Amino acid sequence: MENKFCDLLVCVDDVMTMDSNDSVIHDGCIAITNDTIVSVGEVSEVRELYSAKKEMNLRGMVALPGLVDTYGHAGHGLIKSLYHPEHGWPTNPVYFHNSTPQWWYMESMLASVERIRFGVTTGYSVIGATPARTDNVIYAEKNIEAVSKVGSKTVVGVGPPDPFVSHVPIPWDGTLWEDGEASRQLFTYEQCLSNTENIIKNYHGSSDGRIEVSLHYPYLLSRQAVHPKFPYYYDSKDIPEMIAKAQQIREIADKYGVLLHSHAFVGSVEYALKEFGEEITKDLLDGPTLFAHCNGLLDEEVELLGQCETGIAVVPFTHENLWYGVCPVSDLLQAGAQVTVSTDGSAPYTSYDLIGELSRVAWSEWHRTGSQESVLPTKLLRMVTIDAAKALNMDESIGSIEVGKKADITVIDFEKPHLTPCYSAPWMLSFYANGNDVDTVIVDGNVLLHGGEYTDVDVEEVIRDAKNESRKALEGIDYKKYIFS
Repeated sequence: MENKFCDLLVCVDDVMTMDSNDSVIHDGCIAITNDTIVSVGEVSEVRELYSAKKEMNLRGMVALPGLVDTYGHAGHGLIKSLYHPEHGWPTNPVYFHNSTPQWWYMESMLASVERIRFGVTTGYSVIGATPARTDNVIYAEKNIEAVSKVGSKTVVGVGPPDPFVSHVPIPWDGTLWEDGEASRQLFTYEQCLSNTENIIKNYHGSSDGRIEVSLHYPYLLSRQAVHPKFPYYYDSKDIPEMIAKAQQIREIADKYGVLLHSHAFVGSVEYALKEFGEEITKDLLDGPTLFAHCNGLLDEEVELLGQCETGIAVVPFTHENLWYGVCPVSDLLQAGAQVTVSTDGSAPYTSYDLIGELSRVAWSEWHRTGSQESVLPTKLLRMVTIDAAKALNMDESIGSIEVGKKADITVIDFEKPHLTPCYSAPWMLSFYANGNDVDTVIVDGNVLLHGGEYTDVDVEEVIRDAKNESRKALEGIDYKKYIFS
């Protein structure tokens, strides 16, 4: 039988498919045509079926599905290292008043190349902190423009501020910079919601499907864990409006078929069950829903989130772990929740190195449960590949190396002292490897990184321009009070 032609053959020592059986193919090969995987198997088998225009022989390396980060914040990348335990960090003054559209473009460029360097092919990015900056559509548009240029994938989180737990001063206002001139204007919940819908309509599924949009609402089920920087309280008279707004958010997400992304901490679900009622609470979770953090959850909260198969974005390295306790990962897994590992963005003291977060999740669970068997290495890897794709409602196209799926592939170089010898790749990846061990990254069949070098991005230019935009945004801000050293 005559061979078919494909665009690319990727040959490695092992292919960790992350399919339903966690199949590992030794002496493996992946055939890619256009943006799709057309064959996976042993090198000899695939070569009998396909001849390629190009072949990559990556011996000593292991192929994984492209990594998926289910939670991060756009903007954090240009205020790295600015955090003080007492004073916090300058998110609000920078994001809402000192950042230009170009600033948001360069932050997204920097974040995108950082993610690609660490093997993260799909990331989630709230446009700003809490709340997202949606007083104008330009900030999301600039983020999308940069990701599109780099060639990676993103889920853009946009939505209105929380009307009860405001992380920014009331009345809300934002500054738009155009041609060096600043225009400071008030904005409303309704304006942000309208802008959110416009962003969804205009960009969800854009850039050949590499861009998705998510409806990000800060606290869908309330926030009960006390925030030391932003005091707040709920009044019983607020409950009808809380329910109405949460239901409206659910309806909009369902109308456009997008993920509903929010935060939850200890007491959030319990409060909703008590004040909203079980039926309404379950209705709010009926559809693709993902909660970030979920620190210190109570047993009944774990049970409900498991019943609803809710997505969970665990943040293993964050000050919330000190304030509220860690996320009960293994309890949520046993209950049926779709648990994932995330970075929360590249600040104030983390990076987009998703591989590096795996050991932190494991250690937290070992400490919480007193058992090293509470979460296993293969499951950790699923939590940044196929399980993460499911939580983002994208598992039909990404998250595993299988025929018919998009050719999103991350290849790790194991020919390194700290990865030698290797008797268990899942164990080595979970506890020894880091993002700098990534050699090659492919997104939709396009090679974006090879030999640890970017193929189509001038990273030195990105770094230079990002530094420049960061410096300009800090002009007029007493940023030195945020330096803690």
